Amino acid sequence: MRKRNPSTLLTLGLALLTLPASALAASYPATDPAIHYEGRWQEAADGCYETAQGAVYLETVFTGTSIAARLDDSANRWLVSIDGGPARKIRAGKGSPTVLADRLSARRHTLRLERATEGSYGVSRFAGLEADSITAPTRQASRLRLEFVGDSITAGFRNDGRKRGKNDADIEDGSMSFAPQLARRLGADYSVLAKSGEGVVHNWGTGWPDRGLHTEERYPWTFYGANKTAGNTIWQSKRLPASAIILALGTNDFSDAKRRPYHEEYVQAWTSLMRRVHAMNPEAPIICLEPVPAAISPLAGLWIKEACERARGEGIAAHYIALNTSGPLLAPEDFVGDGTHPTKAGSAKLAAYLAPRIAPLLPKD
Repeated sequence: MRKRNPSTLLTLGLALLTLPASALAASYPATDPAIHYEGRWQEAADGCYETAQGAVYLETVFTGTSIAARLDDSANRWLVSIDGGPARKIRAGKGSPTVLADRLSARRHTLRLERATEGSYGVSRFAGLEADSITAPTRQASRLRLEFVGDSITAGFRNDGRKRGKNDADIEDGSMSFAPQLARRLGADYSVLAKSGEGVVHNWGTGWPDRGLHTEERYPWTFYGANKTAGNTIWQSKRLPASAIILALGTNDFSDAKRRPYHEEYVQAWTSLMRRVHAMNPEAPIICLEPVPAAISPLAGLWIKEACERARGEGIAAHYIALNTSGPLLAPEDFVGDGTHPTKAGSAKLAAYLAPRIAPLLPKD
C-alpha cells in the first residue's frame, strides 16, 4: 500500500474545511426521480425543467446540513420551506447555485420550493439540486389535485407587502392567494394558472372590442404568461390529472364602468371556455365562481351561472358557486386597499367559505 505524506493529508483536510457546504454535496439533475413536481413544468432539451406559472412547486427529501438549487431565474421570487416550516422568500443567485438552507442538523429534511410570482414574470429554469443525498417524498397515490384558473386575485397580486414604486413582483405571494389556501384546507395539491388583468372576453385596460388573447386561448399552454413564449408547448393534462378545475374569472371583464360585455357574448365565451377545459380534462368537474369583489355587476355572476347551465346541457359537469348573494362576502379590511385584491387574511376567509361548498363536488376515493 502506498504511504501518504501526513503533511499532504493535513493540507488536504484544511482545504476541504474551507470549501462551501454546497461544494461538498452531490449534484442531482432536474430529471432525478426523487424530485416531485406539481403544476405545469416541461423538460427542456438540455434536461432542465422549465415553468412560467404561479404557485408551481417541487418537493424532495434530502439528507445533510444544506441544500442548494441550480435555478436560472432573474425575475421571479421563490418560497423555500424546510421540514414544513414557514416559507422564506428568495431570489435566484446569479451564476452560482442558490443556497436554499444551510446550518441544518445532520439528518433527513423535507424541501418544498415554490414559485411565488405569476407566469407573466417569465420562464424559470431549474437544473437540479445539490445535497448530500435526496429521496422521493412519500405521497398518497389518491391525493386530490385542484387546478385553478384566474386573474390577479387568484395570483395573489400585492398580498405580501406595501406598494412602493415598481415592486409588484416583490409583494406577490401566489401560495397565499385563496386558491392554494383552499387546496390545503382540502388536503389537495394544486396548480394555479393565473394572470393579472385576465378576462374571458375583456382584459383589464384594453380597448373595446378586445382583440387580444383570453383565457380560452391561453389555457392549453404550459407557460401561462401574457404571450405564447418561444419554446412553449401544449400542456399534456394526463401527466398530472386534475381532480377538479376551479374557474375564478370575471372581474376584469366588468372593470370598465362605461362598457361591459353583451349578455350572449359573455355566456357564449364562458361556455366555450368550459368546453376547452373539459376537452383537456374530460373526467374532472368544472367549478365556476362568482367574481370576488361585490362591486362587480351582479350580471357577471348571473351570466356565468347561465353558462354553467348550458355546459351541463352538453354533458359537462359544470357547477356554479355564488359568493355575494347575502351581501359582500369580504369586508373592506379584507382587501389590500383597492376593494379588489384580497389580503392573505381575506383569501383565507374566502377559502374557508368555499371549502365546504366545493368538497361535495370533488371525486370520492
